[in-house]
Amino acid sequence: MPTEVILPRVDMDMTEGMIAAWHVDEGDEVREGMLIFEIETSKATMEIDAPASGIIRQINAPVGESVPVGKAVAWIYAAGEALVDHRERGGAAVAGGASMHPEEATQGQTQTKTPQTYATEAYEYAAPSDQNPHAADDFASTEGQEPLRATPAARRLAREHELRLVEIAGSGPHGRIAAQDVLRAAMLEETPGQVLSSAPHTRLHSITLRKGSGDPLVLLHGFAAESNSWRPFSQAVVRLGGTEAGMLAVDLPAHGKSPVEAAGSLEDMVAALEQTLLDAGIERCHLVGHSCGGALALATSAQASRLEVRSLALLAPAGLGPESNGAFLRGLTDATRRSSLVPWLRQLFADPARLDEGFVATAWQQLESPEVRERLAMVADTFFPDGTQMLDLRHLLNDLTMPVRVLWGQQDRILPVRHADGLPGHIAVHRFTGVGHLPYVEAEAEVARVVVQNMASAMAVNTSARVAIR
Repeated sequence: MPTEVILPRVDMDMTEGMIAAWHVDEGDEVREGMLIFEIETSKATMEIDAPASGIIRQINAPVGESVPVGKAVAWIYAAGEALVDHRERGGAAVAGGASMHPEEATQGQTQTKTPQTYATEAYEYAAPSDQNPHAADDFASTEGQEPLRATPAARRLAREHELRLVEIAGSGPHGRIAAQDVLRAAMLEETPGQVLSSAPHTRLHSITLRKGSGDPLVLLHGFAAESNSWRPFSQAVVRLGGTEAGMLAVDLPAHGKSPVEAAGSLEDMVAALEQTLLDAGIERCHLVGHSCGGALALATSAQASRLEVRSLALLAPAGLGPESNGAFLRGLTDATRRSSLVPWLRQLFADPARLDEGFVATAWQQLESPEVRERLAMVADTFFPDGTQMLDLRHLLNDLTMPVRVLWGQQDRILPVRHADGLPGHIAVHRFTGVGHLPYVEAEAEVARVVVQNMASAMAVNTSARVAIR
């Protein structure tokens, strides 16, 4: 299926944007992450990258035309893929008499499937590959023992690296073999006799939201999100005018364009984030982390050895209590249709009416790929098995000396606000009424103000220290 190129929301109150420039033409070959067009709003001009690699087709938004948020302005096709009529959203009618293979012609039709059909499909999906001489071993089980458990991504990687899954120890629930287990086994195979570090030096993907001076503000998103989700919030920080600091958003491991290798443990994530920032020439920064990104921000502030965190803002962070909404996590990673994703996205907001078409379109574009959902399911299995948080990071707050703020929505249905109760006295806690799991969205201006104030506190403390030394 072709990939939609949608007009994203880059500001919370944005409903439409104008195409300022196209950097590609009909029929051009594009690579994922390549600049393809610019949009102009009343507040800023933004560059938009290609969400996938392929051939750009059906550009339908001319320069100078205003387009609603969430609308598809073009599509990216694989080489040789037949054109599709997108006039009916979700339809798959053939455009312009383009030819289709018989199996392609049935993709847009509703089919009734029997249990036998599902069983056949499951077997075909998991069947051993003829190209891997060890593939049959992947499914073998000894009599009296449970069958081997492995994620689809792990099986695919094992075939690619010609590894036997039965010889790989699984780190997931009940010994389930995940993608990172196969990757580590492959690394050991390539470096026999060597002890590999538990924290691979993996560079995470990042985007610069603003160029500035001084110690930058580094933003870490939550589960199933990606770095671009911070664009509206970054504009809110700029509008306050209280800081000239640059802003950098980082994709968590296994999210967005970051690799999966560093997602095996929190220690791996900390090492990957620290190395990524150091490689970018950043030795001191201010950290803001939301949800899973909050856990990583807290752990990095406490454990990073070569990176100095000047201030820390945690937005509904994971790691401060055992409870989490496991059904929500499964809902995001199991949703195979846009319509089945929407009810779970509503749970992010205190007021479900705040969920607009632009938010849904952006989320679906991120989660549409089965491989992406598999990677995220792996992360959920590692850190939230059975809906229980495996990270207990409350004790790390005790020894932090930088200014720390914890911000939470009172109506959070993903991670309960009560996890902010009983924190150490030097930690400032902000609770927002009428706000759910996304305080930086539902209370954008207020959260931006707190973050800027927190950064100013750190700079004031540093200035006072220099004066005292003199």
